[in-house]
Amino acid sequence: MQDYQPISSGEQRRSERPLTQSERIAYRNRMKKKKQNKRRMQIGGASVLLIVIIVAIILIVKGCSGATDALAGTWDLDSNTTYEFDGKGSGAMLLTLADYDFTYEIKDNQLYIDFVNESAHDATYEFSVKGDTLTLIGGEGTIGGTYELTKVHDKKADK
Repeated sequence: MQDYQPISSGEQRRSERPLTQSERIAYRNRMKKKKQNKRRMQIGGASVLLIVIIVAIILIVKGCSGATDALAGTWDLDSNTTYEFDGKGSGAMLLTLADYDFTYEIKDNQLYIDFVNESAHDATYEFSVKGDTLTLIGGEGTIGGTYELTKVHDKKADK
């Protein structure tokens, strides 16, 4: 009696005769296609992973940059002078007769204001915010002094 061994999955039963040239070519082509499909799957998986990572990084960066700083809003110094900060590095000093746009940067408790119009002097202030009061202590580019500004609440936002 001959021992019977079942064909395991993935294993093909080979016939006793050698393969013809066309069968060898067909077999090589099948193997080549299998390798190509495997490579495509690996590249596709890597591409999807890369896209997910890029989207995650973009969302993290956008989330961080979308935050507003402590100065965001409108601050009134007196009846003639108001400061507006967009919370993202741009603002304006609004005077009765003129407006002066500026960019600003906050580092620790230092406020650096760079006016677009050269007729207004760039300035550095030490600042603190407590509730609705912004305190500016004049530094470089100022005449010194301490200024207390009051937060202006938007009546539309309060409703």
